[in-house]
Amino acid sequence: MQQLIRTIGRITRDLWLRGWAERNAGNLSYRLRPEDLSGAALQEEPWHDLGAHLPDVAGRRFLLTATGSFFRELEQAPERDLGVIEVEESGRRYRTIWGYRDGGRPTSEMLPHLRAHAARIRTGQDRERAVLHTHPTNLIALTYAVSLTTHSLSRLLWEMHTECIVVFPRGCGFLDWRLPGSEEQAQATAAVFEKRTLAVWQHHGAVALGIDFETAFGLVETADKAAEVYLKVAALGPVTQRLSTAQLEALAEKFAVEPDPEILRRGG
Repeated sequence: MQQLIRTIGRITRDLWLRGWAERNAGNLSYRLRPEDLSGAALQEEPWHDLGAHLPDVAGRRFLLTATGSFFRELEQAPERDLGVIEVEESGRRYRTIWGYRDGGRPTSEMLPHLRAHAARIRTGQDRERAVLHTHPTNLIALTYAVSLTTHSLSRLLWEMHTECIVVFPRGCGFLDWRLPGSEEQAQATAAVFEKRTLAVWQHHGAVALGIDFETAFGLVETADKAAEVYLKVAALGPVTQRLSTAQLEALAEKFAVEPDPEILRRGG
């Protein structure tokens, strides 16, 4: 687990340096395998109510950031700012088995994380174990500047940066604003992750998942670059140049990815 913690420390500091993790913003989680905890000194804290019934993650263990933790400090105090929870076999309760030193507890957005993991388990994508939530400036700005849907956001990002259709060919889910950490937000996010690996929460931030945190980070990084390009061009006047459907199809063929056919077919 030490290698995973070192990776998280590097990623969280990079997010802070980019301005995507102000104060205690952002959180992440990782669905652990039994071998990931080899050699760790585990504890058994009291059980707590999850606030939802999550049978898909029953018996599973997750590494999560602590509520109120600062990404800029995590690298120096991982046992305070990270913890491992175990979900009870009933899927209704959890307990801490490592970390959260000094009385910490899991992120307040634990439910969206756990439901995102559950969605990937249900769809058989068990390799994708890392979930990252952060506040990328340009993607957030885009949600204020433009009226968006999953289709229109995906097309906009694809059309403004060549890398996007290759990096997230299933598109980017868009979710209207919901109360952070709520069951409503959690269920809506899980619905996106039944099909996609990237979502944008209106006026709030982005959530991405991958086989590791580097992959999840790369999804957000690529989408935010496309949003930045769009905002800079739009500031100069109408956006008259975009990648065409034919060009997007050529990219998909070149890099052997299968874009969401509905998003690709319907055009901009």
